[in-house]
Amino acid sequence: MRTLNTKSKALAINLLIAMVASAALANQSVKTKATKQHCISIFIREQSNLIIQGCDSPVNFCARGAFKGNYGFNGTSFFRAISFDPITNDPLSRQVAPGISTYTSDEGSITISDVSEFDKARGTFSGIGRIVDGTGRFAVASGDVFTAGRTLPDGSFTKELKGEICLPD
Repeated sequence: MRTLNTKSKALAINLLIAMVASAALANQSVKTKATKQHCISIFIREQSNLIIQGCDSPVNFCARGAFKGNYGFNGTSFFRAISFDPITNDPLSRQVAPGISTYTSDEGSITISDVSEFDKARGTFSGIGRIVDGTGRFAVASGDVFTAGRTLPDGSFTKELKGEICLPD
């Protein structure tokens, strides 16, 4: 009986070593691929207003504005909502609002596909987005962003964006 227990322990230890080695090799492979990109953390403050002209949103909701960010990333912004959908069974009647945001600077632009939760009663929203396109310096950019903002009494919007832009080395 003792020999069987010892063999079981030895087998378990060997399996554990194999799993750790596999995980280490997989992690090294991911790191090797990741080192081919240079990623920077970004922070943007944006101020925008609803617009009617030039709005091609299926729900007639577009906003245009200006943004200032770190690393000299400053310029104009444009948001186009795709829909406003109620969140099922949400007692506060909040909505999901997928959309497309474009940030344009002197060096190029990034386009972000995002999904936000909008609390109409409080005028607040927050979301998560993925960089899906770019031009100029940002032509092959990738990354993820997180947003939070609110509607101001004059109907304009203020938003903060935090995230990461990754570019090839």
